[in-house]
Amino acid sequence: MKRTAILVLVAALACSCGTGKLYTVPVADPEEGDVNLGYQKVRRRDSTGSTGTLKVERASGYTDIYEYLRGRVAGVEVNGTSIRIRGERSILGNNEPLILVDGMVTDDISHISPEEVDRIDVLKDASSTAIYGSRGANGVILITTRRSAK
Repeated sequence: MKRTAILVLVAALACSCGTGKLYTVPVADPEEGDVNLGYQKVRRRDSTGSTGTLKVERASGYTDIYEYLRGRVAGVEVNGTSIRIRGERSILGNNEPLILVDGMVTDDISHISPEEVDRIDVLKDASSTAIYGSRGANGVILITTRRSAK
């Protein structure tokens, strides 16, 4: 019995030695920051909806907003200038999310440089997008530029 316990302890130590820092991934603290829901900002811990927030760095090196978005928010798929939030929802209908830049609805964000953007909030579920009605059925992307954030 003692020998088995010692072998298990030694095996656990051997497996964990030197690998603790190797595979850790920094994760944003869910208690930090706030989430823009379109009509108000709430603390992240008080938000019940599925949202994603990007704080855009000034010297990111990206010139295209679509390239900047690609792979940064879970559930958001970017193909060229097409954005899908949580996949296809309609076979024949439009699957594009509602995009708001500084509170104004727009269809094309290709003219926006990531250098101009302060933050991007992605609202992914029905409770988050409820204030936008049927227009927000495919998700909502809220883009706040640096000049409006002042």
